[in-house]
Amino acid sequence: MNTNANQPANKGAVPNSSQQFNYFTNDSQSPSNENFSMFEQFASQSQSNPAQKGYQPPLYPPQNPLIQQQQQQPQQQERKKLKKLSVKSQTFQNIFAPSNTQTPQNNPEPVFTYDSATDVTLSSVDTEPISTISSLQINALNTYPIEHLELSNFKLKPCPHNTQHNHKQCPFYHNLKDRKRPGNFYSSDLCEYAENPENCPDGEMCLKAHNRVEQLYKPEKYKTKFCSHYPHSLQLCEYGTFCSFAHNEHDITIDLIHNFEYDDDFYMFHFKTVWCPFNLTQHDKALCVYAHNWQDYRRKPQSFQYDPLPCSNWKSTDFIVNYEDGCPLKEKCSKCHGWKELEYHPLNYKTKHCPSKNCTKGRDCPHYHQMKERR
Repeated sequence: MNTNANQPANKGAVPNSSQQFNYFTNDSQSPSNENFSMFEQFASQSQSNPAQKGYQPPLYPPQNPLIQQQQQQPQQQERKKLKKLSVKSQTFQNIFAPSNTQTPQNNPEPVFTYDSATDVTLSSVDTEPISTISSLQINALNTYPIEHLELSNFKLKPCPHNTQHNHKQCPFYHNLKDRKRPGNFYSSDLCEYAENPENCPDGEMCLKAHNRVEQLYKPEKYKTKFCSHYPHSLQLCEYGTFCSFAHNEHDITIDLIHNFEYDDDFYMFHFKTVWCPFNLTQHDKALCVYAHNWQDYRRKPQSFQYDPLPCSNWKSTDFIVNYEDGCPLKEKCSKCHGWKELEYHPLNYKTKHCPSKNCTKGRDCPHYHQMKERR
């Protein structure tokens, strides 16, 4: 988290605060837990062997299957997708299309009203290629499962400690800018009175966040972006395990689509449908497969029903700050919001010949350049 209470971060954090107050919860879905059982099994087998002279069981398994697998994996497999894509293009047209609707090949091509220019390519962000993870890091992930804060208890009670300690690594609040109201009834949008929440006319019932703690430690926001110190200077993060941002790929709670295979299904069903987890780090947003604003964002066509036609309310020339300003129906609208939703729609993608004579977008282009690319 970038900002918190205005209190200085003094030395001497409260010892064992997470154990005393149980403010952490293990992420049972973390991949590290699956390998932890393997470590326990190895340790128990080592201890069950007859005691030999001078024998001491090794700290880590000498032949960790995970390490052995990563050492054998060629570098060209780093970009392989981590999970199977759940939707296939050949079946999409049967999801929402009415039975009496003609196929796109029989319909005349819709008139596109949006600017077709695009400069998107693969992500330029330095992430975590498997080949750079050391054996000690892998063993640490196997041994110590990822811990996440129990948000329902975090920053709800005043701090009972009178000694100097690091407020950024304390589960209690120390002033109004550090306090989180119970429940999840308010949005992550900052209230206009966030600097002085005591002046808010709606008081405790305000439907917007009164400080950065309320904004960032919400279930829908927590661990959805990488820390600003990720990946090369995490030791500089003042919040440690209390940070609201992810410190590695095992820690994050969203789908990391930049690890998926960049095939046709990726561009139709995943490209620009997830908000960028690298927003806090310097990177070229034009070279990123994630969304950064409402003009850049696409609704997942497999989750939201909308036709491959432009929405008359959505103005491509306006910068849209709030989604409802672009279209009052928001995600319920049955038409495309912006040219990305239109041209990467599964019923439009790669069905038109590219109008550019010298297209440099490669496979990122939503149009086909050769007949073998046409869908």
